[in-house]
Amino acid sequence: MNTKYNKEIEKQIYEIIKKDNPTFEEISKKLNINYDDLKEYINKSSKKYKKSLLKKIRNAKEEYLKDVKIKIENALIKKALGYYSKEIVREIKTDKDGKESNTKKIIYKYNAPSERAIIVFFEILKNRNNKKLEKAELKRKLNNNEEDSRINIRVGFDN
Repeated sequence: MNTKYNKEIEKQIYEIIKKDNPTFEEISKKLNINYDDLKEYINKSSKKYKKSLLKKIRNAKEEYLKDVKIKIENALIKKALGYYSKEIVREIKTDKDGKESNTKKIIYKYNAPSERAIIVFFEILKNRNNKKLEKAELKRKLNNNEEDSRINIRVGFDN
């Protein structure tokens, strides 16, 4: 593999990580590149490009985690609210002649809300609210400290 920096490889690495968050061994397999060549490519890139590549990798991992977090929250909400699912039931019937016949039935099943999912969901909301309150309190403290540290000096003559 050519060890010179290549924007296309950077873009491919970014997309692969953003989608699946695989290990570098898995990335090398997906790109059809030897693992050692990929490591060498990343390590021997010029400092400017290496920083760019590492920043892209970090951003791709963050995006992947955001997507996963949203999927988990959606699944939790679904479970907390209850949902319908469909099941395919196969029946094998044997008639008098010994012939078997397969039939499929689709059954819609209601899955009741999960108490545990509801509890976890409200814990998440409570933690978010607490973090928002902590940030607001920190801002207020910073603003108060700035006001306390100001010195008011009047310049001029009173007539």
